[in-house]
Amino acid sequence: MSLRVPLLLLIVLSIKVMAAECWITSTPAINFGNVVAGNTTSVNTEVKFSCQADNLGATEYINVCLSSIDAPPFQMISPGDQEGKQYTLLFRLLNGTARAQELGPASSGNLIQQTLAADSNANVSGSFPLIATIPSGQSQLPAYHYYNYNMNLRIAWHSAMRQDALQNCSDGSAEGEEVQGGTNAQAEISQGCYIERVTPLNFGTLSSTATLRPTRSTATLTTRCPAGTAFTLAMGKGNHASGNQRQLCNDEGKCLRYGLWQDAGTTQRWGDQSSGDAMQVINPAGGMQNYTVYGEVPAQPLSGTGEFSDDVLITLTY
Repeated sequence: MSLRVPLLLLIVLSIKVMAAECWITSTPAINFGNVVAGNTTSVNTEVKFSCQADNLGATEYINVCLSSIDAPPFQMISPGDQEGKQYTLLFRLLNGTARAQELGPASSGNLIQQTLAADSNANVSGSFPLIATIPSGQSQLPAYHYYNYNMNLRIAWHSAMRQDALQNCSDGSAEGEEVQGGTNAQAEISQGCYIERVTPLNFGTLSSTATLRPTRSTATLTTRCPAGTAFTLAMGKGNHASGNQRQLCNDEGKCLRYGLWQDAGTTQRWGDQSSGDAMQVINPAGGMQNYTVYGEVPAQPLSGTGEFSDDVLITLTY
């Protein structure tokens, strides 16, 4: 007896679907160098990436988006001081092409996007130019090395066979994504003090009548120093001094006496270290500070006409 049983043949075909894939090949190394507390500073950097297209036998379009994991502003931290306290220096990352756009998390919509076209199974590369900037106003920071050694960035992408069919990844969606650490930033706030600027001290136009009484004017001296720095501001005698008396002189050698003072009441002279009349400053807040220079041309006979001038050397010592 024979038994016949039908044989069912089942063939399962497994088709592997290739998908476009992107990855970061080089993370930013951001070095602001030596900076002055309170000043804004910017440097250029970039994120490099590559993408592998699908093996579909046709050109493929890929939208690539860069975002951060942390929300801006990003932080650089100092080592702890003697009491273990750390200080934070903030910075931001901006689109190097469209500078008004700031890099942020995908959920915020602050992604930087670009579109690439790739042949079938081809590897294409690109970069996101960035501007790293330290905002102004951080004047109360002491002199330290500030650093962030492992900041995470995210690259995401969408792909399509037609460019008009590409999905925008600015809404945070992605066909694929990769988070890459290793982005680092550093800056050095130095102990240095600086004279930012000095406005002219202008006594205006004087007449014989005006010289019968004192004529006064002011100038503004602006410094920028780290928090807690003690320093002195000294005023030289000028180019036309007669002994210790400062003078404004014209081209004919005719001169007018004048004085510089630290106070509006003209009780505290403003001189140099040798005279003991330099201004002594302790600036707990740090950053940019303005100081008023009070000038006075005392009553005196007017000799000569024309423009009377003098140059005074200002020295900041810390």
